[in-house]
Amino acid sequence: MGLSINTNPSAMAALRTLSLTQNALSSTQRQIETGLKVAEPKDNPASFTIGQAMRGDIASLEAIEEGLAFGQATVSTGNAGVLQISNALIDINQKITQAFNDGLDVTILQAEVDAQLAQITSVVNETVFNGVNLIDGVSPALDVLTGLGGVTQTIANQDLRLATLGIATIDLTNPAAALIALNGAELLVGTAMTALGTAANSFDSQAEFTQLLTDKLKEGLGILVDADLAEASAALQSLQTKEQLGIQSLAIANSRPQSILQLFQ
Repeated sequence: MGLSINTNPSAMAALRTLSLTQNALSSTQRQIETGLKVAEPKDNPASFTIGQAMRGDIASLEAIEEGLAFGQATVSTGNAGVLQISNALIDINQKITQAFNDGLDVTILQAEVDAQLAQITSVVNETVFNGVNLIDGVSPALDVLTGLGGVTQTIANQDLRLATLGIATIDLTNPAAALIALNGAELLVGTAMTALGTAANSFDSQAEFTQLLTDKLKEGLGILVDADLAEASAALQSLQTKEQLGIQSLAIANSRPQSILQLFQ
């Protein structure tokens, strides 16, 4: 092709090559800055779409983890209250047994039992976590988010009020009747303890599984969209060198038309 001042194919080719190099360089720099090889749809539409869906699942699982943590804390508080009541019943059992001895002052034992009964009522009323009471018999059941799609686990309220336990009053002047009533109360408290203990174990297992699932999703998302920074660093150096060479090549190509001036000297 002859020399022309209107058209410079070499310069246009050099400019195209330089433009491609700079685009690749910009992409590589963005990978290094963000740590992502797929940061927006144009990088890889399919991978970006899958990644967004995975991010949605991860966000949902994190919400489930928060719900489970709340459930664990609430049930743990309920379990603490039940244990306290159980311990009080053990102490009352001891007082009733002592009341069978004619030589002891029943009045003193009765006062101690009445104090324990008052303590049980106090525990029932105060076993509250973030406004939720699982042992007062009147609060609603607790629904805890445990799975994707709004799956929940319901924890029924355990009624441990004295009237429900059948020990609203305990008369130590009749220790045999008192012991029968106490045995019934201990069975009810044991049932509540089993229910809340089972719920606690269930939440612990579900929380562990949810955490594992979240970690695996994050790992998969990283494989899909994270940049290999070692590779990106090597590519950056190579592209920077290519850019410099491209600039020099373009400068040489742009200087070629000037050689026409020599023909007119």
